[in-house]
Amino acid sequence: MKNPRATIIVPCFNHGRFVAEAVASALAQTNAQTRVVVVDDGSDDGTTPRACDDLLETFGTDRVLVIHQQNTGLPGARNRGAQEAETEYLAFLDADDTIAPEFVSSLAAALEHNPTEIDNVRVSHAYCQETLTDRAHGTWRVPEWDAELLLITNLHPVTCLVRRDVFEAVGGFDPSMTEGYEDWEFWIRLSARGYRGVRVAEPLFFWRRHSQDTMIHDAVTKHDQLYSQIIDRHRDLYNSRFEALARRCNSMLREFDCNWIDETGTPIPLQYLHKKTAEAHGLERDLRAVQQELAAAREHAAACARRSKAVRAEYESMTGVRLHRRARRVLDAMPRVIRAPLLGVLQIVRRVLVRD
Repeated sequence: MKNPRATIIVPCFNHGRFVAEAVASALAQTNAQTRVVVVDDGSDDGTTPRACDDLLETFGTDRVLVIHQQNTGLPGARNRGAQEAETEYLAFLDADDTIAPEFVSSLAAALEHNPTEIDNVRVSHAYCQETLTDRAHGTWRVPEWDAELLLITNLHPVTCLVRRDVFEAVGGFDPSMTEGYEDWEFWIRLSARGYRGVRVAEPLFFWRRHSQDTMIHDAVTKHDQLYSQIIDRHRDLYNSRFEALARRCNSMLREFDCNWIDETGTPIPLQYLHKKTAEAHGLERDLRAVQQELAAAREHAAACARRSKAVRAEYESMTGVRLHRRARRVLDAMPRVIRAPLLGVLQIVRRVLVRD
């Protein structure tokens, strides 16, 4: 297989401190030819527009294009970047994330292995596992493609490899979905038009959580609103699958032991799990406090040891102590018959000196 060619679109809003790392990962692809389009989506932090322009000097204008535009939101920025692509494949990488060097080649190989269709459904894109970094940890081991499950929950991150002709044929991302779930809606639209994705079970995408507030967190807080928007856009599809989806959801609740609820509306086993998790967090905090106390005690002991060593060194440097040590060595070398009377005399002198 010849090296695949991909355009990687990097929307950027006030993430200038990260964008160079994202672009570097996009250009460092092995066995693939990549070009990057950075879309500065109306950044207003005073630094990001310049950081985006600096990419041209760092990586060269032959491999990086920078576009500045008024803010449209993520879907609009991604669509604008895709307009500049001439390659067979597209990928969408947020400015604060990165991809592995094998990202394009591995996902393109999966698409080439399925060049037309699976089960009479054409393959539109390939996706991979997601590794969480910075303030988040773990790996999202994404499931195999499941058109029915897709109508219930999103199956994979937006950072994947999409055939450009398919992306253009379905109209790209919905530019009105600026508050989140625009990628989920896009996968459903692909599925509704007879396409499907293929999974590569490797962690080739790295999602960075660098703050407590993220766009994903914001979207989850608006889940009901955003999911309603998805259903409204695909109402015929949801209506035609209503019974199957209802059974699937109920079976999932049963399988996960989440259909036993009380007056709070929260599954009782889940309440128990939350309680145990809170207790575990409390124990973890207690353990950290004990560890901090032990560290402080060790530091105090080390400080005392250093002070004791300094006092001893000062004591040993005193003239009287040095003379006493020398006299004692001389006495120890004398015969016992002579040493004993002299030691008695020294003890008398010491008592007199102490009394005075």
